[in-house]
Amino acid sequence: MLATAWLDLLVATFGPFLIPATLFVIGAAGYLFLWLLTRRRRETYTADDEV
Repeated sequence: MLATAWLDLLVATFGPFLIPATLFVIGAAGYLFLWLLTRRRRETYTADDEV
């Protein structure tokens, strides 16, 4: 399988770095999602106050 060979090469090359990098990407995506959600809610509340 080509995908398995590619994954083996990736792990052999960057093995110790993959876990922290993966956790960072997941955390950054989660933080971005929460920031966008909070920003949207803040805009909604601000619009309600202006009326």
